[in-house]
Amino acid sequence: MWKMLCAVKKTGPGLARLPQLSCAAQQAHQRRTGFSSATEEQLKELIDENAPERTDTEWLNAQDYSAIPGPSKYKFFRDFLPGGEFYNINYIDMHKKLHGRYGDIFLLKGMFGRPDTLFTYNADDFEVVYRNEGIWPIRVALMSFDYYRKVKRVDFFKGRSGLVTEHGRSWGDMRNKVNPVMMKSASIRGDLPEIDKITLRFVERLETLRDPITGLLKNDFHIELKKWAFESVTYIALNKRLNMSSENANKEAAVLAQNLADCFNLSFLYDMRPSVWKYFETPGFKKLMRAYNSITEITYKYVLEAMHRFESEGKTEAKSVLEKLLLIDTHYAMLMSIDSLTSGMDTTASTFITTLYHIARNPEKQRALRRELMQIMPDPQTPLTVENTKNMPYLRACIKEAQRITPIAPGNLRTLPKDVVLSGYRIPRGTSVHLGNMTLCNSEQFYPRYKEFIPERWLKSGESACPELRSSNPFIYAPFGFGPRTCVGKRIAEMEMETLMARLVRLYKISWASPDEMQYVSNLILAPKAPVKFRFMPIEEEDCAIGSFSV
Repeated sequence: MWKMLCAVKKTGPGLARLPQLSCAAQQAHQRRTGFSSATEEQLKELIDENAPERTDTEWLNAQDYSAIPGPSKYKFFRDFLPGGEFYNINYIDMHKKLHGRYGDIFLLKGMFGRPDTLFTYNADDFEVVYRNEGIWPIRVALMSFDYYRKVKRVDFFKGRSGLVTEHGRSWGDMRNKVNPVMMKSASIRGDLPEIDKITLRFVERLETLRDPITGLLKNDFHIELKKWAFESVTYIALNKRLNMSSENANKEAAVLAQNLADCFNLSFLYDMRPSVWKYFETPGFKKLMRAYNSITEITYKYVLEAMHRFESEGKTEAKSVLEKLLLIDTHYAMLMSIDSLTSGMDTTASTFITTLYHIARNPEKQRALRRELMQIMPDPQTPLTVENTKNMPYLRACIKEAQRITPIAPGNLRTLPKDVVLSGYRIPRGTSVHLGNMTLCNSEQFYPRYKEFIPERWLKSGESACPELRSSNPFIYAPFGFGPRTCVGKRIAEMEMETLMARLVRLYKISWASPDEMQYVSNLILAPKAPVKFRFMPIEEEDCAIGSFSV
């Protein structure tokens, strides 16, 4: 353990001061290509630009890339300006407009150093893309993140910048090492007892905020939920409680939470919308760089503290996620802690609210879920354990169905390593392709009665199971991504959401307290738009007898 501690200390010197660019040439390179020179080198190894052009019949009979429909660069840029069609619009509505106007395939031409992005809503194209992605799929996004880790802070990351920004062999090596910890439920659920304690504390707080007559909360539920998600993910990432919602909150907790929120909001502005930051660092972009740096600095500090604590305790067996990662590779453990924090608060909170919304609007499904939970928790304070949470098929089906209807992202992204034909067009290697999963998940063709919330379509057995309502196409439903690039935090998010949903539905009859449907805003993800109004009415214990029709 001491060797591991020394290795982390050597990762980089103090992080308090954000250094200037490592090299002006790096900045100039990113203006030209959109990515750091380090990323460009990795992509060259995966995308062979000198490979011979295809001469097969399919390729020769396909239409040229230039014939793909889509808006001009000028029109698309203008539509994002005040008064434009896409100004302040969320992703769902923007994709619907573009899809309706141009059809199942269209091209958004790159600008300001960004490459072209091809959008497809053809399920056959999904299969072509995934079957040709190779063992190291390319998912290039978040140029600002790439710039921060591979240009601004190359002194700290030293060529190993994490799963979001690495590609090829470097990405594959890290993914292979962390998968046994991150992608196995048995490994992740070692932290379940502490996550359950955090969740019980959150439920106690909700009760203090709940009006006993109306069942409404005095505070914004979304903000409170983000505190719970923050507390949960920081425990897993740092092996430490920061007590975000208590009077004894760690002072750095608020700073960290604010920086995480800034990253999501500002990354959307500078990575997803047309931006000039590659030519001129605006005040907002500098704020984003400071947010990235603050997250790195605080995480670095707490991981070092955790390593000191593990060393002093003389542990011989790793139980927590962080301990297991540290035993594999100290630098990878640091990276996974940073990335878990960066992506684990807003995503989990937003997905949970969407799931709760659908359960609240479908009382018969809520009753079915409560009957299942009564078997696991006959007493509301029954601890959730690795053993008793194994048998929650309906709860997991509810979460899956909510993610089918409203995933936090409208689709998945891939960069093609080779030339392919999509929807009858020749698509050259190196093209970025957006696969519109959300649209196909909400179509009668693939999901009969798609407008209805039917968790039973995901059940594998039982009288109520109806798998015929689930698509047999394995490439369409992918809320956590697909294949080797599946979100590495999937198991953590599932455990957190299952724990809180079980606690709330066991204790309360939950209803949606607004006459309007849930609305969404876009940052890097689809996030519920305020106000988020749920009504929580306590379950009468005499109504909770197992098998009761009233629950």
